[in-house]
Amino acid sequence: MILLRLLLLICLTNAAFLSFEHNSYDFNISESAPINTTIGFVKAASSSSSSSLSIQYELYGDTSKTFYLNSSTGELVLLNSLDYETITMYKLTIEARISSTIAPCFSEINIHVLNTNDNSPDINLMFYPSVLFEGNLIKYDLNANSTLLATINLKDLDESTTNLSLSINDTEHFQIQFVRQIKNGLITESIYILSTKNNSQLIQQDYYYLSLNSCDNDQPALWTNRSYEFHLKPNENLCYFNQTNFILDIKENLSNRTLILNKITNEFCQNMFYSIDDQENFYIDSQLGDLYTSTIFNREERSIYKLNLKAIDQYNKEIKTQLIIRILDEAGHIPFLIQKKLKMNRKEFSSIDLFNSTYCHYQTMIYDYFQLLSNCTLVKLSLPVQGKYLFYIQLNQKYNYEDTFLLELTTNHTEIFIYAFLQSQWMIIIPIGLGIFIILIFIICAAMIIRKRRYNKLQHNKQKSSLSSSSLSHSDDNVHNKYDAISTLSKLKVHDDHELSPSPISAAIYLVQKSASSSPTRDDEGYSGSSDASENPLPSDTTIIAVNQLVEQYHIHEFRTRESIASSTYEVPKRINTSRVSPDVSLV
Repeated sequence: MILLRLLLLICLTNAAFLSFEHNSYDFNISESAPINTTIGFVKAASSSSSSSLSIQYELYGDTSKTFYLNSSTGELVLLNSLDYETITMYKLTIEARISSTIAPCFSEINIHVLNTNDNSPDINLMFYPSVLFEGNLIKYDLNANSTLLATINLKDLDESTTNLSLSINDTEHFQIQFVRQIKNGLITESIYILSTKNNSQLIQQDYYYLSLNSCDNDQPALWTNRSYEFHLKPNENLCYFNQTNFILDIKENLSNRTLILNKITNEFCQNMFYSIDDQENFYIDSQLGDLYTSTIFNREERSIYKLNLKAIDQYNKEIKTQLIIRILDEAGHIPFLIQKKLKMNRKEFSSIDLFNSTYCHYQTMIYDYFQLLSNCTLVKLSLPVQGKYLFYIQLNQKYNYEDTFLLELTTNHTEIFIYAFLQSQWMIIIPIGLGIFIILIFIICAAMIIRKRRYNKLQHNKQKSSLSSSSLSHSDDNVHNKYDAISTLSKLKVHDDHELSPSPISAAIYLVQKSASSSPTRDDEGYSGSSDASENPLPSDTTIIAVNQLVEQYHIHEFRTRESIASSTYEVPKRINTSRVSPDVSLV
């Protein structure tokens, strides 16, 4: 199809066409070449005899803008620096065109980057954990001729490097031993072992300065220097754990007394006594140092255990380490939550931080009451009901990390009682009983009010009858006084209303004649029913005039109490002295 198009264009342009001088161009440039260096030229020619045609050039495939092609002259220029260890060759395409009536032509450009020795060797020193203590403190074996301290790795990224060399400044106390050289693609790596020398002389000083010098032995030769300062002390006891911290993953469904870990101390630990601080879930052989399970694990209750392992020798010297045991489920999910269970009041719960991380998988709604944020914070959306809630937590950016969390929400005793009451039949019985009780109280109060009103009405009628009888008696006394031989006597009508009787009874009480020598201070005294005149008692025998004008002998008494209307006898009161009664007394 392209050929037909070219033939058609040639026919339309009177057989005029463009072509490059070469089908492809190959250029070489050093990786250390400076920017704006001219790499080469490309040139195209036209078959037309006309020389006024201007050819334009364009470059394709240079996405990193490393090169520049002059559109008029075809000059190829370097714009950015090159790195042989990154890209060794560039393949580009160029186009030449005159106008839209003449078919363009294309060609390829291959730019080869030449390697130069521009990378210095890299030195990496790694001390062994068995001799490295507390930062830069290194302990060596006093009883051996040498103690292995570290591994030294030398790397050179230049392809031309064939022989890396290493030297140290202190050959009196240290020595290096070449192990092997590795060629991995363009990278050359040499491995050395650093160890002590003449240990008996190391005691003379504490601090040591070690300088490592490496050369690539290339053209030009490049050197690298690394300096280290550390502290050396002899280690008389070489017994230690193989690692400082251990992480052990076991399955959840392991049976009891399953061996999960062999002795983790080195071969120098002899006659040691091993112990752990968690003897409820694990068991360790105190002589051999092998670790076993002593229970069946429940991952929902607890999934991470931290054991402090201690070993003591016969000289009571001890070494310690920490062992972290993680319980995996059947799918092999790795736990990460330390706090697995929480119990609290449902009204007090608002939020809880499950894990100090920002990798938790966000969950919009859980159980219609909770939400799990991306920072592993469990928040409350609404007030949850009482019960247990099991959450499955996943880390968002870590593979196969999943754990469970159990939240138990409770209520107080009042809420439990109210809830039980609302769910029981007493919810119906008690309101009905209260209603009946209120109705009975209302009926009793109404009966008491009606009875009180009737009693008040009866008392009112009785008082009116008493007043009427008193008026009639007073009128009779006035008429009788006109014919009474002793005008100084007065007559008292007493109405006994102690009992509620429809026919009240009046009793006549007669007083002796007033004495002229009576004290005027007693003229305001009157007596009704009972009197208290015990100051001057009357003589036991007093002569008074009765209603029928007959002179009779009476005993004058003071009435203190009254009995029922059915009894006609009264207690004998004290005698009253008539000489002490005031002349102004008027008794009704």
